[in-house]
Order: sequence, then C-alpha cells, then structure tokens
Amino acid sequence: MSFHICAHRLPAALIGASFGLIFLGISPAQAFPLFGKKSEASAKTPTANGAPVSPGIKNAVTGTAAVKATTAQEIAAAKPASAKERQAARSLDLINQASFWMGELQKNPADAEAALEGSVALRKIGSAERAVQLAAMGLQVKGESPQLWSALALGLVAGGENEPALQALQKAISLSPKDASLQSALGVVYDRLERPDLAATAYEAGLKLSPEDATILSNYGLSIAMTGDLKSAEEMLRRANHSPLAPPQARQNLALVVGLQGRFEESERLATRDLPPAVASENAAYLKAMLNGGESRWTQLRQEKTN
Repeated sequence: MSFHICAHRLPAALIGASFGLIFLGISPAQAFPLFGKKSEASAKTPTANGAPVSPGIKNAVTGTAAVKATTAQEIAAAKPASAKERQAARSLDLINQASFWMGELQKNPADAEAALEGSVALRKIGSAERAVQLAAMGLQVKGESPQLWSALALGLVAGGENEPALQALQKAISLSPKDASLQSALGVVYDRLERPDLAATAYEAGLKLSPEDATILSNYGLSIAMTGDLKSAEEMLRRANHSPLAPPQARQNLALVVGLQGRFEESERLATRDLPPAVASENAAYLKAMLNGGESRWTQLRQEKTN
C-alpha cells in the first residue's frame, strides 16, 4: 500500500496508505499528498531580505550556482527566446517546460520570468528544492513579486520545510490576500506543525475565497479527521466530493474516514473508483485490522469524541 497520512495524530499504522492532504497550486490530475514533519535540524533560516532558504540554496539566491552556462562567451552569444517562443513553451509537458525555462536562465540568470515559470514547473514535477532555488533567484531581481513569493512558499511546502514555508506563506499572503491556494497551503503547514486550530483558521479563510474548492475541503476534512471528529470530517469530505473537479485524493480521504467509522464495505466501494479492486480491498482489510487491534492513540481519540 501507499498511504500518506500525518503520523503525529492519525495512527502510526496508517503511514503509507493511499490517502492524504492534497497540495493546492497544482492541477488535480497532478495533485500529490504532502505530509510528514521534518526534524528541526532541517529547518531553513531566512535571508536578510526575508526569503527563507537553506544553506544549499544560498548560491541560488545570489544567482551563481543553480544555473550556469558553460562559458561566458556562450552567455554573451545566447539570445533569450521571443515572446512567441515563450508562450509556446507554456503548452509543453511539464518536464519540457522546466527544461525550457532552465535554458532561459542559463542565458540570463536575472530573468525573473524564467525563474518564476521554471519554479512552478519544477515544483509540479516533484523537484521542490530546485523550485525553491529558482524562486529565490527571481526574488533577487523582483523582491516584492507576489508570484515569486507564492512560488517560493509553495516550493517550501512541497519540500516539507515547514518553518520557512510558514514565513514565506505569510509574506505571500500579504501580497496576494485573495489567493485561496496559499491559505490551503498554510493549513497544510499548520497541520504538519500539529496546530489544528490554526490550520482550521487557514482553511476557513481559503473557503471564504473559494467556497466549494474541492482541494481545500478535502484538506480541511482530513485535518478534522486527525482530531478524531470523524462525523464532521465525513461531512466536509462529502462536500469536497460533490465537485466534478474533486481529485482522487479527496475520494480516498473520504474512503479512509468512512472506513475508520467501521463501514468497511462502503469504504472499499469508494476506494475502488480510483484504485485497483485488490488494493482497495487490502486497504479496507488493513483499516479493519487496525481498528480491531485498538491502536492506542486512535482509540483514545474516538473515545474522547464519543464521551
């Protein structure tokens, strides 16, 4: 199985399952779960201008290491792509988009547009650290760009860098207060930091901006489930799944919450819509065995909600 659940409130036995938070800021077809707290030793520190980066990103911030041309002569001879060529590049698959924009940065490391576009593409293909590097490079050129701060923040979230992501998200939200995806990402970070109260505030803020956003509803529902309130979590997740744009993770999260309430057949039916029948059956059996075994932390949460 391939579960992706937060280890600090849902049972440890569920780590590795095919459920999890959905990281907004990517298309539903490319959405991926993000959870799992990193050690404090891996936390990043902010630069003097406020962009949180790791020591490994320092060279990228100064624009000297992340993107290099082979020789100075090649840099001088290279011409940036035309506006028409750049527009055409945006219709390429993500890997080729990332390659194109990295090529533009080889020609001119101060190309803020290429830094932004490359950062977004890299994040979507799972290269979070490089995405952060490119966004940081762009911020050296356009330090108050809302788009670049959003790219930096979402890259840090994608990489699981919770504390610096929190700083970057706060800056990004101040520059783009109507961006629901940033509020959803903020909720993800607060959930990772075991602050469900602040996570709920962030998700509520996101829903005010985008009331029926399936990704925010799904993240919020799973966040509620991690506090042990399965009934409310199920209601939120059913709202998420009413949307025709609901990504598969939203349905899998609902299957999880239904299964945790002992409705294993219904859980399996929901899971089978996105998973092979054998995998859905295995997940349902796994949940049943885990609940029957009385996993201590989860049992305690259920009893607290019942009493």
